[in-house]
Amino acid sequence: MGTSASPFLFELALPGLTLESGHWLERHRVHGWCWGPESDAADVSAGQPLSSSVPTVLVIHALTGDARAGGPDGWWEPLVGPGHVLDPRRCRLLCFNLLGSCYGTSGPSDADFPTAPDGTPATLTTWDMARSLLLALDALQVRELALCTGGSLGAMVALCLATLAPERVERLAPIAGAAQSTAWVVGLNHVARQVLRMDPGFPHDVRRGLAVARQLAMLSYRAEAGLEALQGRHLEEPWSPERPARIQTYLEHQGEKLVRRFDARSYLCLLGAMDHHDLSRPPPPPGPSESWRHGPTWGPQRLRAHVLAVGIDTDVLFFPQHMAQLAADVRALGGTAEETVLRSPHGHDAFLLEWEQMGAVLARALPEGLRP
Repeated sequence: MGTSASPFLFELALPGLTLESGHWLERHRVHGWCWGPESDAADVSAGQPLSSSVPTVLVIHALTGDARAGGPDGWWEPLVGPGHVLDPRRCRLLCFNLLGSCYGTSGPSDADFPTAPDGTPATLTTWDMARSLLLALDALQVRELALCTGGSLGAMVALCLATLAPERVERLAPIAGAAQSTAWVVGLNHVARQVLRMDPGFPHDVRRGLAVARQLAMLSYRAEAGLEALQGRHLEEPWSPERPARIQTYLEHQGEKLVRRFDARSYLCLLGAMDHHDLSRPPPPPGPSESWRHGPTWGPQRLRAHVLAVGIDTDVLFFPQHMAQLAADVRALGGTAEETVLRSPHGHDAFLLEWEQMGAVLARALPEGLRP
């Protein structure tokens, strides 16, 4: 197929959405990224369906990511593009900014986004995010995904999407996630939320609170060995009582970076979605003409995709046994699943750092005809 030389960004106006909390999202827009056939940009611009003859891979970003999965400044740039494992010459690559974020998709920085009585953003869940993505795929008339993958929050949303629409996902590769958020994850997010709420500018002008919340998160995204190697005391100049440790300046830098590029209300919203993630809890029917199977048939039982569950051996946020357990549960329920583990000193963020291992993982996750 003729392939576009570079990816393009686009925006979709989608039908309104009733959130799982009961709030109504009337203005529902999704910011997207695509890299594939030359004709895709013209088709999207004209509101025409994308060619169904081209296999499609959906990549879902993590907590503070955006739709730009590949190309210049793409968060998976070493994995996405011509000659890489996710190659737009072999398939169409799609990524969307998640509902509730602040990079073009509807979120709490919009004046008309639903709010709770205390003025904070309406609660979102990973079910809401997955339903938003399915509506975006519907708008493009992409009915089938050769692969759906994502890391961390992206893994959770990928699992929800494949559970809501099992017939639309051929292969599924959640990375560094879980079928349900644990008390450990919810507890860390609770502390981050309290830090945000303590900021004098909460909820509309949160700066120091967001920076400190990010510092807390960074400690959960990394592991001791990796931090010691990159930020340890052995890298410091001769000791001085006035000199901060290298890890302190690193964390301050990471916090300030996020303040410059992210909205605290979106951060609050996305943390809440992560907290409420639970594949075993069926979402309410989204409309009178649709129904969902409830009770014991809900959850991983619905998955039809071949699942490759990817853990990280040093992950202290989503421990690798959660991915192994997901694969075991899917197999016990009669599905097809396998698991693999990234070996890294860097902890949870290894899926954004270990390019050689991630390339091998994604090659294994792809259908055979799309592999390098």
